[in-house]
Amino acid sequence: MAYSRVTPRARSGTTGINVETDLTTGNGVWIAPPDRVAAVTISVHIPSGQTGSFTIETTCNRLETIGESGNGGYWDNVYGDGVQITENTTVMIANAVTGIRVNCIAASQKINVAFCG
Repeated sequence: MAYSRVTPRARSGTTGINVETDLTTGNGVWIAPPDRVAAVTISVHIPSGQTGSFTIETTCNRLETIGESGNGGYWDNVYGDGVQITENTTVMIANAVTGIRVNCIAASQKINVAFCG
């Protein structure tokens, strides 16, 4: 899995984060939630008429361990080992983690991933 890291930017008019990206098969994205954000909502959408599967994972490892690529450390699937999601999903995670990532396992075209907090 190849990951890219998104850098949190503030939502318009408030302190927080709001970033999004499109992923294709075999790619992922990860974010290190800023300390000032109490919770992060992850919203993943498969466009209408398309198919896809993905996982949402979290880690508590140090950023130095995770690394810029997001491949380091230990990541836990929030829904359990081996669980792949195949429908639009929105989940909120309390900011007691150092990293959150979404893995696009398969997509007929793309899936959209948004982080908001």
